[in-house]
Amino acid sequence: MAKEVCVVTGASSGLGKELAEVLCARGYSVWITARRKQELLALKKRCLHFRGEMHVIAGDLTDASFREKLIRTVLRKEGQIDFLFNNAGMGRATRFEDQSVEGLRMMTELNVVAGQHLSALALPAMLRRGKGRLIQIGSVVAFTPLPYFTTYNATKAAVYTFNRSLRYELVDSPVSSTVVLPARMSTGFAEKAYEQGHAVEKFNRGGVGPRRVAEAIVRQMDSGREVITPTWKAWLWYTMRYFGFFVDFVMKRVLGPKEREKLADTQ
Repeated sequence: MAKEVCVVTGASSGLGKELAEVLCARGYSVWITARRKQELLALKKRCLHFRGEMHVIAGDLTDASFREKLIRTVLRKEGQIDFLFNNAGMGRATRFEDQSVEGLRMMTELNVVAGQHLSALALPAMLRRGKGRLIQIGSVVAFTPLPYFTTYNATKAAVYTFNRSLRYELVDSPVSSTVVLPARMSTGFAEKAYEQGHAVEKFNRGGVGPRRVAEAIVRQMDSGREVITPTWKAWLWYTMRYFGFFVDFVMKRVLGPKEREKLADTQ
């Protein structure tokens, strides 16, 4: 029996790496991509004895021509894509006014444009085949935005809205799109923010390990649900969108005057 085919972007570290490993262990044919080829090859080597298969295509997902090459290659080799995980993303803790226009464009290209473009490229083959799942990796910051991650928050809100709109278009089709809304995770994303010396460290304590989140996603990825909240904390923060006053209180308490002074001292 042919293996179902998964494409995972941003698979060199963090949640993407864990997703790829869990999927391969469960017997899928997994195509992984990111810029760092050596990390991808190391992941493939680690999964050699798993039930599934792993294939590496390294490249820059902010490049539209590479995105086209990625989907074209997978379809040519496999003939199908069953699950597309749009996981690649980046974020940077900074005062909004200190962010360069180049950084803003790069973050938007990777976090928003790349996922939408890949979805558009994979969707026709899924519709022709009558089967497919688009999995968009968002974040609870779409509803509970963090100060000093302003552009990142906005990109995740865009991912959520994109998924919701696309679902309306696909309502009568056999293909579905789902958005995953994780809460804080213990990944290199937060560590980079700490290295920059910013005041968000206090808020980022207590993150969940990415393996736990990946396993929860894989368990629910074929459900066709609109939203997956992979942990109870994620579910709680997703629910908090109805209680904006509470979110405002938490943000002001966590990032109060002392933390703002600390941020100013690190600029």
